[in-house]
Amino acid sequence: MPAPAQIPRIQELLTLAEDRSRSLSAALLEGQADRVALASSDLQQVVEVLSGSLRQPAWRASLDGPAASRLRRLGQDLVQQREACLRRSALVDRALNSLLPASRATTYGGGTTPYGQQARRSGAFKLISA
Repeated sequence: MPAPAQIPRIQELLTLAEDRSRSLSAALLEGQADRVALASSDLQQVVEVLSGSLRQPAWRASLDGPAASRLRRLGQDLVQQREACLRRSALVDRALNSLLPASRATTYGGGTTPYGQQARRSGAFKLISA
C-alpha cells in the first residue's frame, strides 16, 4: 500500500500538468512562438517529474480510476498538441518558402558565359602572399 503522502503528490502533479497543458494549448491558439516555447518547457518539466514518479511501483499503485483517466486524457492532449505544433511548423515553413524559395539553383551561377559558370580552381596559385 502506498504511503498517504504519495497519493496527494500524484494528484498535485496531475493538476499541475493539466494546468501547463492548458496554457500550452492557449499559446498554440494565439500563435505566439515565445509563449509556446516557455509553456512547452514548463510542461516538459512537470511531465518528467510525473513520469519519474509513476515509474516507481508504489506510486503507480496509488493511481485510482479517476487519476488514471486524467492521466490518459493528459496523454491524449499531448498528442493533439504535438500535432498542432507540427501543423504550425508546416505553415511557417510554407510561409517562409513563399518569401525565400528554397532551391538548389545558385543565384549568380549557371549561365553559359565564362562568368556565369561555377568557379573552378586552376591550381596555378598555390600560395597567396601580400
